Amino acid sequence: MAQALRVAVIGPGFIARRHLEVLSSEPGVELVGILGRRPGHADEAASQFGGRPYHELAAMLDAEKPDAAWVCLPPDQHGDLEVQLVERGIHLMVEKPLAADLETPVRIEAAIRERGLIAGVAYHWRAMDTLGEVDEVIAERPVRLLTGHWHDSLPGPAWWRDERRGGGQIVEQATHLVDLSRRLLGEASVVAATHERHDHPEYPEMTVPDASTAILRYDTGPLGAITATCILGGTSAQEVRLFCDGLAITVRQQGVLYEDSRTKAVTATDGFTGSRLWGVTATRYVPTGTTRSGTRTGRSSRPSGPATRLACSAPTRTRCGPTG
Repeated sequence: MAQALRVAVIGPGFIARRHLEVLSSEPGVELVGILGRRPGHADEAASQFGGRPYHELAAMLDAEKPDAAWVCLPPDQHGDLEVQLVERGIHLMVEKPLAADLETPVRIEAAIRERGLIAGVAYHWRAMDTLGEVDEVIAERPVRLLTGHWHDSLPGPAWWRDERRGGGQIVEQATHLVDLSRRLLGEASVVAATHERHDHPEYPEMTVPDASTAILRYDTGPLGAITATCILGGTSAQEVRLFCDGLAITVRQQGVLYEDSRTKAVTATDGFTGSRLWGVTATRYVPTGTTRSGTRTGRSSRPSGPATRLACSAPTRTRCGPTG
């Protein structure tokens, strides 16, 4: 019988709980330790998901000897911790972004390569099981333009509003869109970029831009534009759009929408309508699990299946760096 993979989780905050939900029930995984620095956080998580609570990294590593660690910390807390884990031969899954600067990811990458460990950064959009079909479609009808939009409200954590700690919205949130665009089209160069910060009287200490945009050119040919804002009262858009000859493709976490002007047809994968429907143009802005009239369709809005499991739990080999 194969020995269980011994896993430790570092930083039992909001996003860590998504990982803990999967890890605590994943066959072949033994959750051995949860490290938290704030009083009570590790104890609460351990009582809910299993494992033993710790407040010192060395104490947990010495006692539990984990095979792998899930690191779920704010961007500015990465660097030394990952290097310590790598020096002990511990495989890594690190929450995005890997840091708020460039030097830290480069240092972590060098340590990982030297030890030959398995490491991944949790860019779960690239793990969505809808992307295989997208690949097939754009192989036949090449992408001419990509746009990415992350238009949402201002997150609550104080570190997020500090650009030195969180990196700003492009680095901390819209990084998912940048990474997905690289997954679909390859590497890109920045042609131009700019941002603006407006007054937020309730947060006078805020240093992150609240409106950002970048123009890209991909090595494979297409142009791109990524926009981000956090001035709204809620989520307006979290999506990548691909424009091909006669075809627009919208990729979101909830599903993929194909709008074919040649056939006047709209195809939506799970998440937009719950099934494939042709000619239903109203699906585009309908929230998952809700019809245009607001009636529940009976399908849960929570994504499920292989993509969700991979996004939450499976370590993958990926290039370490600011965006992947």
